Amino acid sequence: MSTKALRGEILDFLNRVSPRTVDELTIISVFYQYHKDKEIVNALLYLADRGYVRVIEETHPYKAREKIKLYQITADGIDILDLTKHDDGIVVPDRE
Repeated sequence: MSTKALRGEILDFLNRVSPRTVDELTIISVFYQYHKDKEIVNALLYLADRGYVRVIEETHPYKAREKIKLYQITADGIDILDLTKHDDGIVVPDRE
């Protein structure tokens, strides 16, 4: 799977669990079988930089000094999946 396809798969995953947020470690674990963790984090950064996902930083529930990142798809991210908006850096997966 290419980096562009990974970005589309992440958007699709976040859309399927929406409106819930998903922590970064969970997203990495979902896609880790086919991608290195750095590739997944870079894909998340790309999506966040373009406003396709919202990043929420919260205090870790069990470790008060640590922060966790939560991700949630935005309206622009849904537009990418619905093909009403286009980004050359994202390959949208076939939707069933």
